[in-house]
Amino acid sequence: MRKLSLICCMSVLLMHTAVFPAGSQIQTFSQIQVPAGASGDQVPAAFQQAMERIGKAAGTAGVLVVSLSSGDVVCQSRPKDTFVPASLMKLLTSYAALKKLGPSFRFTTKVLAVEAPVEGVISGDIWIKGSGDSFFVSEKALLLAQEMRESGIRQIRGNIFVDNSFFDPPSERICLDSDCAGAYNPVVSATAIDYNTLTVKITTPAKGGKAFSADPGLAAGYVLVNGEPGSGKKGAPPLRLRSLGASGKGQEHFQLSGGASGRGGRVREFRFNAADPAGLFANAMRTALERSGVKVLGTEAREGTAPPDAKVIAYHDSPQLVELISGMNRYSNNFMAEMLLRSLGGHVAGAPGTSERGIAIVRTSLREAGIPAETESLDCGSGLSRFCRISPETFCRMLCAAWSDSGIREGFISSLAVNGEKGTLRRRMCKPGLTVRGKTGTLNDVIGFAGYVSGPSGRVCAVAVILNEVRDRAKARQALDFLIEKVAFSGS
Repeated sequence: MRKLSLICCMSVLLMHTAVFPAGSQIQTFSQIQVPAGASGDQVPAAFQQAMERIGKAAGTAGVLVVSLSSGDVVCQSRPKDTFVPASLMKLLTSYAALKKLGPSFRFTTKVLAVEAPVEGVISGDIWIKGSGDSFFVSEKALLLAQEMRESGIRQIRGNIFVDNSFFDPPSERICLDSDCAGAYNPVVSATAIDYNTLTVKITTPAKGGKAFSADPGLAAGYVLVNGEPGSGKKGAPPLRLRSLGASGKGQEHFQLSGGASGRGGRVREFRFNAADPAGLFANAMRTALERSGVKVLGTEAREGTAPPDAKVIAYHDSPQLVELISGMNRYSNNFMAEMLLRSLGGHVAGAPGTSERGIAIVRTSLREAGIPAETESLDCGSGLSRFCRISPETFCRMLCAAWSDSGIREGFISSLAVNGEKGTLRRRMCKPGLTVRGKTGTLNDVIGFAGYVSGPSGRVCAVAVILNEVRDRAKARQALDFLIEKVAFSGS
């Protein structure tokens, strides 16, 4: 069999026993090339049926399976061709971040003021400036506010501003196929809370009641709801809450319409991507501070750039990077991936962080690992793009590079979904004896997988499969899973 030209460590590398069989080892991959012919196909008889099923499920597909212990190419079809990878792109973003920032890296959110507190009072404004923490949630805002209270701060006489200048643009909506309305299309900003989303709970009036109530949690000062629910008579449209957009003053307008339930008293939840991330964060932080016993006298809560002489009076550090990418990869979080891409650009290449700078760092990381990606088209961090095109060979090379790098191996592999247990693979490939750690990718017409596969023989393979022009996603997913099972159970 032919072998893949990959550079791995010469020493024996042992995987965590909960992931792959102990004793799985890496040999040096000598200068052996993937065939450069028109198709580069190498499909042994054991994989013929699986490849036929993939061919029926998709208009185009690329496959590469490489044994990590020997470097042998187990199966391949169009390994050098590029395809739309969907969320498999998150693996390249993760790899670059772990290499350039390190698994223990943390993102800091700072609270700044021009003047230090005097007898518990900040006489002017405060600014909150983030650096790309994708997991700053409401609980963290309450914790930061409580820490400010415990430090002796009792009153803020000025306003609350949020400085999003670490990213350029300060906030950005990621759209797919010109559709920006989908919940999967995130809004990214350097300072973000609750993934830049908000949930508004509408309680409709019980019989005889005259008013509805809206509960947006910490975002109470951000949400402005207009309208009233109707009577809920038969044939009336259902209750609806829609955003009318940002007010320009750190708030967002919403319109309530439709009919309430005949019985009333019921709670409906509506979830939105924030139209004004800075306004959302500033208002949430105001609520958190007041709940913690810190009085805020200023009336403004919106975006604003911190002055050069502002000093840090409090801060919050994110979980370690390795923990963040676990949530991102296992559950395919688009928001976290796009945040990480821009953060990578800002922290490595210098602020402000941009998508372009992040992509350049990803390319550099691949090149330094000996992974030629000149023909690949990278334009995002999450895979929410039709213009991003990557080959199965690039994914396999990256998987091998991560496997053989003791500095990031454990963190990278532990971030992946686990068949039958965790993440997007929790209900897939549940056969006894099959061990899979990987990342899935899905768009309307794309199904993909990249990761590590092992079976009863103990052979561990790096696998990359990308299906484009998918006709039936369910059948495509079944065909992909069938191929992965063949990889695991045909090993020797």
